[in-house]
Amino acid sequence: MSLWSRPSTIFNRFFEDCRNDFREMDKWFLNPLGRALDYEFSDRFSKELVDDESKFAVSLDVSKFKPECLKVNIDGRLLTIEGKEEIKEENNYSMRSFVRQFLLPKDVNLDSVRSSLTDNGHLSIEAPKFTKPSESAGRSIPIEKV
Repeated sequence: MSLWSRPSTIFNRFFEDCRNDFREMDKWFLNPLGRALDYEFSDRFSKELVDDESKFAVSLDVSKFKPECLKVNIDGRLLTIEGKEEIKEENNYSMRSFVRQFLLPKDVNLDSVRSSLTDNGHLSIEAPKFTKPSESAGRSIPIEKV
């Protein structure tokens, strides 16, 4: 058993933590978009999600995107919402994009999925669920004579 192995492990962890902190500082201070991107993707694209007996619905704030820059697709039960906008000016180029994906429940009617966009940039996607047969107390079924 060596007395020197344990301190080196402590120093290794310390230096690894320092390196991680410097990476974060680089993102926040040296990258001009660091803080803006964190805000954009955490708060601006906040979502509301409803999954109850009658429907699956999701709403996103996409007000920073032009309607022609948005896409909503379904592949199987995977709902994909995308936005991509490029701005080219004389000496500048900027791009912003996002992708959100949701796995739709098995009881969603995939043929009835609808999306809508309000004037203030609120995108809503709604998918009704198949209605389950009601469980009634019972009924009499007449016998037909053939």
